[in-house]
Amino acid sequence: MNYDVFYEILNYQKLEKRLYNILNNKQNKFKVIKHNPIGYTSCNFPIEHFSIGYGSKHIIYFAGVHGNEIIGVDFITTLMHNLALGKEDFKDFKEDEYTIHFLPLINPEGFYTTTYAITSITDSFNSEELKDFCYKYFIAYKNDDILIKNMNDLIKDICKRVDVLDHSEDIINNFWHYFRNYEVINKNNIINFFKLYEVDKENLESFLDELILQYFKSSLIILSKEHQNIFKNITLDVIPIINDHHQLLKEKLLDIYKNKEFPLSTLANFYANSNGVNLNDNNPYYYEIFKNRLTKEEIYAKGRENNILISIKSPIGMPNYDMHKPFIYEGENIALLDFLDSLKNNYYLSFNCHGTGGLLYTYPIYNEEFDNETIALKYVSKINEVYKNILNENITYNIMPKGKLITGMGDVLREKYPRAYLLELSKMGGNPLGPYGDLTNYKLTMIANMASLMNIL
Repeated sequence: MNYDVFYEILNYQKLEKRLYNILNNKQNKFKVIKHNPIGYTSCNFPIEHFSIGYGSKHIIYFAGVHGNEIIGVDFITTLMHNLALGKEDFKDFKEDEYTIHFLPLINPEGFYTTTYAITSITDSFNSEELKDFCYKYFIAYKNDDILIKNMNDLIKDICKRVDVLDHSEDIINNFWHYFRNYEVINKNNIINFFKLYEVDKENLESFLDELILQYFKSSLIILSKEHQNIFKNITLDVIPIINDHHQLLKEKLLDIYKNKEFPLSTLANFYANSNGVNLNDNNPYYYEIFKNRLTKEEIYAKGRENNILISIKSPIGMPNYDMHKPFIYEGENIALLDFLDSLKNNYYLSFNCHGTGGLLYTYPIYNEEFDNETIALKYVSKINEVYKNILNENITYNIMPKGKLITGMGDVLREKYPRAYLLELSKMGGNPLGPYGDLTNYKLTMIANMASLMNIL
């Protein structure tokens, strides 16, 4: 398939250049219109809005809700470029029937933080060096997942043997809090930790050496996070002062990091906006769930990021700018909701583009009036066809129905609007860099998802 695909890590300057080139490409078959921003962030970065087509059926693509999911911003701008040129099946795009809206970047503050940190290292790399660097990050990310799982399983095994299994989840959470600043621990560290639960020392010593070797093949357990250590030399100097928006962003980041609660390496994997709010969690439903948890505990992120506190302003973020105050939507989410509401009866469908997983989330899974299932099946069937044709393997995107609880902004939108899909783009995990660690995966992510748009139209 002869789509144009760009392999680069976008940052502020590169994104501005790409958008300028899309708007001013004299080869465009379909006109790209730049509209007024749908809103502004707390640092006054504009939330840009573009469209192609002038038909009555309005389709919205938006990305960058999480600042570290850079593949989404990359994809939407690549889609804009190829649609404007009429590449491949886009040559048959019916501009008088459809209006495609593009909101490439909902969370500029998180995106620029993440990408400035990354490109401060990678800007001198050629494509091969960039691929190798991203693959190194992908492997480190996977290793950290394995580390967390093995450590959690070790703790559960200990809890079972010393008869405190009913409290194992609380003990696991307390373990990671207790050892959050440790890079290496050993048997004695674990024995001292379990003293907090009045576990008999001799009983624990009798099996702990063997158990540690079973899970870690070594008497020393390295708790240090590989994927964070890749960026261990990053500082806030990576944020340039280009304009007043950047100045304010840097000041707000200094405030988040001032108490040294988080390693500065997390600048390269920054989910939140500069208020320390996770825009996906920033909704009244999850706010209540989170608030109830806060009455019992400090809250840390899960999995590989479990050394990051999220009950205060953080790189991963909390649901509200202040968990002691009533819920409010952040400006980015207000702008998005107001924009979707403004389309009224012209709204047709939307894609909320996230980073990794190779999944399409739908709600409801079937609705006779809106026909969500048919569109979802057509979308993923085309993706799977492209993967099959290029790789000759059955690698599938799955359709995921809505869960029982409304937790994320994606759930909020899927409940409110018909055909509001959340798209996890890359089959190769490890935000922000994992999707760039294999060129075949990267190109397939872009090509298959572009081909799927025309398949549903």
